[in-house]
Amino acid sequence: MALLAIALLVRVLTDNRSSPGSHHSGRLNLSGVIAIVFILLAVAMLARRGRGVLPAILASLWLCIWTAIALGTSGASTETLREGVREGSVIALAVIVYNLRGALTPTNAARMLQFVGFVAAVIAVYQLATDTGMDIAGNIRSNGTFAHPNSAAMFFAIGAGVSLWLYFECDRRPIDVLLFALFTTALLSTYSVDGLAALIAMLIALGALRPGPLRSKGGPWLMAGLIVAIFLATPLGARRIARVNSPINAGANGSSLAWRVHKWKLLMPDWEGSPIIGRGLGTTTTEAGSPGDQYAGEPPHNEYVRYLVESGVVGLAILLWAVTILIRRVLLRRRQWDGRAPNTTALALLVIVGCLVNSLADNTLLDSPTCYAAALIIAALLSVPSIKPGARSSALSRAGRRAAATYQ
Repeated sequence: MALLAIALLVRVLTDNRSSPGSHHSGRLNLSGVIAIVFILLAVAMLARRGRGVLPAILASLWLCIWTAIALGTSGASTETLREGVREGSVIALAVIVYNLRGALTPTNAARMLQFVGFVAAVIAVYQLATDTGMDIAGNIRSNGTFAHPNSAAMFFAIGAGVSLWLYFECDRRPIDVLLFALFTTALLSTYSVDGLAALIAMLIALGALRPGPLRSKGGPWLMAGLIVAIFLATPLGARRIARVNSPINAGANGSSLAWRVHKWKLLMPDWEGSPIIGRGLGTTTTEAGSPGDQYAGEPPHNEYVRYLVESGVVGLAILLWAVTILIRRVLLRRRQWDGRAPNTTALALLVIVGCLVNSLADNTLLDSPTCYAAALIIAALLSVPSIKPGARSSALSRAGRRAAATYQ
């Protein structure tokens, strides 16, 4: 587990080492090496322990099919293989954690995530204080150690969400409140409205999933309202709202939101050319710009649109079906929760909710650190052996009989 934490830490701290146009390159960099190591380790663990073989095969089959379609669309090259390998490494990380069979608990996974993101969050806050960071369309935004402020924002949102979950579910330690404040400040310093919306959705979900009366749910909701109020009332929030509506370039129709809508419209003819199976994995981000379409190869800033264009109606439907099954699996775990242990299903669900919301207007699944963080938390929950109701009743009965025998 220590090696896994170190690998994730190195991946986060070196995310900004990739060049801005790295998705147009087939060179093997450090992030690619880490991805390949994850894949090889996952294959070895599947061969040795054999847990989660069927889901891993099905997910890999999906990746292979739509990577092959991309090869047919764009030709055989390392550029077209990049996305398949990258997404395969996310599946590989989930397989690795799942095969640990509960050795990495959801609580420990949350602690690991705090450890991995701490340095990047501190750097982002420093960039805010010194007005440094990354120049995005003339605006200086903190990015920590990430390739883009939006990438940093979603990772920090997950860090803030899991920190608040740890506070409410694990002894209310002050360190978790401090880390929640750190990750939230780092998130706000990125000026990412999408990341902020994801965090608010996560906190609302956390409150809704807490058991008990309404007052027991108020803590996360109060935090969500406070964050929004601070964001809107401070110069930081005012500047960001102004920048959302400010011109970025002539083709964006005047605002960053309009830029996204403009990009989605440009992708629709590509989808109409192959609406059933799409153009193949990664084809929306590896295409080079041209005088006729300067936005070609720019990330779509909407994962649903991206997968619709890349995998067609069939591929997107399979993905949504898989997400539905995943949520159902997590909810089944929630039914087994007895209220005495930490509510780990709430942790997994808030991460899923945050990713789904962020995917509406950002490149959530194109950001490997964010994907690794989500896979780490969700797989840690699913790796814990489930207890069937009958088995739980039998275990409680045996414990009761042993206790009775002790006092006789």
